[in-house]
This record gives sequence, structure tokens and C-alpha cells, in this order.
Amino acid sequence: MATTNPPRRAVTVYEPTVTGLPPMRAYLEGLWDRRVFMWHMARTSLKAEHYDTAGGVAWLVIDPLLMAATFYIVRLAFGAAGPPSQRGFVIANLILGVTFFNFVRDIVQGGASSIVSNTQMVLNTSAPRAVYPCVAVVRAAAELAPALLVYLVFHQLTGQPWGMSLLALPLIVALLTLFSFGLALLLAPLVVFFRDTNALLPYMVRIWMYITPVMFTIWDIARLQPSLRFFFVINPLYPYFAMLEQVFQARWPSPGYLLAAIAWALVAMVVGGVSFLIRERAYAIRL
Repeated sequence: MATTNPPRRAVTVYEPTVTGLPPMRAYLEGLWDRRVFMWHMARTSLKAEHYDTAGGVAWLVIDPLLMAATFYIVRLAFGAAGPPSQRGFVIANLILGVTFFNFVRDIVQGGASSIVSNTQMVLNTSAPRAVYPCVAVVRAAAELAPALLVYLVFHQLTGQPWGMSLLALPLIVALLTLFSFGLALLLAPLVVFFRDTNALLPYMVRIWMYITPVMFTIWDIARLQPSLRFFFVINPLYPYFAMLEQVFQARWPSPGYLLAAIAWALVAMVVGGVSFLIRERAYAIRL
């Protein structure tokens, strides 16, 4: 009886003294070949944190709601909750902002630490090293899905409008994912070569959140003094969150915000991708 031999992967040799970009076509094919591995690795990571249980899934929903409630209390304390007619919009926008910022945070922090946190696999497998930041993206997307469903419920409960502009949501999420992934690729080598970066990163992300349209709406930011508004507007996340606010208010994204979002995503992917790949062969000797 004839037998078929299983396909063999090309042997990958990492030489620590060689720098430069690998052959990109073969590299991307290697990533695509391991798509099932990335999915199972992300699922295993979620199971390790009990996200396969009812309580774990509930926490994915409760966490953004608690943070949004905290921000709303802060707004109340400073008299910035808005008139009663606008409070539904404020509440919905807080939940929306927290939900998507958590998505960005999970990709950036998870991708930045992905090489260090998977040391044994990096040292003992020949998979392209970008597999591990990709796992962080898959995991973040899995966590975003239930949180986004909960937001849609609150969107309805708070009386927010629905419109055809929601058709633009997949494009905005895709651009936001590319930007976050590019930033994760940029930070991952820093975490490998300078381990203190991993300890500093959560504090940097927290500060980043406060200058992102999460606690404040775009309308709130427009009313700030120019010196304060400047810090929000130069934030790369500003156009993404501005577009999210627009589409969930039944308005199509502004062309200016869309062009800025595309530009930031391209810059992040190019700079982050090159920074990650040119140092890929040196990761093993630094772990």
C-alpha cells in the first residue's frame, strides 16, 4: 500500500551576526502556514486565564463597564457629565472608548512582551518570530468580540442612533489593528534588548489612555484650551477614536480622519515591521 510522506518545511537557520530583512515572500508564507497554530496558541492563553468559563467571559464584559463607570463618576465630580439630554451619549461613548482602548492596549502590551514571554518556543522552534505578536492580535480580537456586543446593547439602551455608517466599522477596526500591531512590533525588540521597558510600558499605556478620547468625547476636546487640546490632537489614536464616535452617531467618517488613520497605520507597520525583522536573528542570544 502506497504511503504519502508529510510535507517538510524548509529549515530556517538564524545567524546572530547577520542583520537585514529576510526574504519577505517566504516569511509571509511561513506566517500564513502557522495561522492555525496562532489561533490555538491564543485560545490556550485565554483558557489559562479562565476565559473559557462563564466567570472569565463575564469579566471581559464587566471590566470595561467598571472602568467606564469610574470615568463617569470622575466626570460627575468635575461637573462634566453634561446636560441630562446628553448623558446617554456620554455613557455610551465612555463604554465605546474603554472597549477599543483595551483592544489597543492588549495588542501593544501583549505583542511587545510576546518574544520574552515565549522564550522557550523562540529558542526551540524555527517559526518566524512575528508569529508571537500575531498571537497577541488574535487574542485581543477574541476579547474584543464580547465586549463590543455589550457595547451595542448599551448603545441601544441609551438611545443612540443607528445608521448605515456602521458599514465603515470593519475598516476602522482593521486600520486600528494595523496601527497597534505595528507599534507592538516596534516595542518588541526594545523589550528583548532593554528588559526594563516591559515594566515601564503599562505606565506609559495608562498615560496614553488619558490623552486619548476615552474619558472625553471629541466635542469635549474641541472645547478645551488650545494648549490642552494639542495633546489630544497629536495623539495617533485621535483619528481612530474620532471615527468610532462618528460611525456610532450615524455619521460617516470624516475624510481627514480617515487619511490620518491610514497614514498612521502605514507608518507604524513599516517602521515597526522593519525594526522587528532586522533584529529577529539576535533575539535568541538575548533571551
